[in-house]
Amino acid sequence: MRIGSWDEAREAGLREAEKRLNARIERYWVDSISLEPKPMGGLWSVRLELQLRKGLGKRLVRVSMRLDPKTGEVKEFKAAGSERAF
Repeated sequence: MRIGSWDEAREAGLREAEKRLNARIERYWVDSISLEPKPMGGLWSVRLELQLRKGLGKRLVRVSMRLDPKTGEVKEFKAAGSERAF
């Protein structure tokens, strides 16, 4: 899947995070989304803060990933978060 815009990068990032974290995203906030220059790789860099629901609990997770704009392939994925009761 080709990623040609900021919105497409956000949607691809949300789908990938939901799949990898195996939880439903309740709310999200965009930290940053940018397209790197070609000499630096030419990848979309997506950073999101997510409120996830898993079972009875909720947790906040920050994810960052790099996506290939031509194929939509995830080149790098990192997640960090904590369990929290709301």
